[in-house]
Amino acid sequence: MGNILGMFFGAWFRPWGTMEAVKNEGYTESAGSGFSNFVANTKKYMMFVIVMGLVSGIITSLVGTFLPPAGAAGNRAFVWLAVAVVPAVSFLGSFLGALIIWALVDGLLSGKSSGYGLSYKLIAILAAFSPISAALAPIPKVGQILAIVLNVWATIVMIVGIIIVRKTSTVRTVVVCGFLFAFLFLLGVFARVAAQRQFAGGPGLPDFGTEAGAGAGADNLDQQLEDLANQSQGGQAPAGNTAPAQQQPAPAAPAKK
Repeated sequence: MGNILGMFFGAWFRPWGTMEAVKNEGYTESAGSGFSNFVANTKKYMMFVIVMGLVSGIITSLVGTFLPPAGAAGNRAFVWLAVAVVPAVSFLGSFLGALIIWALVDGLLSGKSSGYGLSYKLIAILAAFSPISAALAPIPKVGQILAIVLNVWATIVMIVGIIIVRKTSTVRTVVVCGFLFAFLFLLGVFARVAAQRQFAGGPGLPDFGTEAGAGAGADNLDQQLEDLANQSQGGQAPAGNTAPAQQQPAPAAPAKK
């Protein structure tokens, strides 16, 4: 637990020092398979990603339960799926993010084919920003702007982390990674905002496809067809807009002489 809190506060208040610690920790090669080495080196980082994802999922679910967006008819069971979905997506996404950094840095900047473990440690540190982003995202306008600013800051931390941990050229790293990851992070924050707002209280799913909805749609269609039929028969006004015709009085009988 101490490692998790230390990594969280380190990412927020000492990001450069945290990246230096990752560099100094390095990646220890030992006897055994590559996968076992990877797990041994990154176990605490994987746990950190899962815990941060779990906290983000709980925040998202609590917001969706107690402070749903205006006009949203959230399904409570659907809202609490975030507790399981957000950590799973964060965990899988950490491997994908590490793969992107590994391919980009080692392929285009350093020219090496190793270092995936270090790339994973680097990307795992960024998970510290996800709980705060989850808390900000459901807040209209201001919160969403702050979430975007937070993700831009996370991009900066990641770029500097690449320079520190992977020892790449500063100019080349800023140019190559700056444009690419700024775009990816902005794209990701919009997707996360949309997903979290959906979990926090999306449209009422039980209303879709119910008999009441189908009946209302059928009645509306019948009314439109009736209106078209009336219009085609001598230019009559559409049904529902015509007033009932008044009954003409019967002619009076002739008076008897």
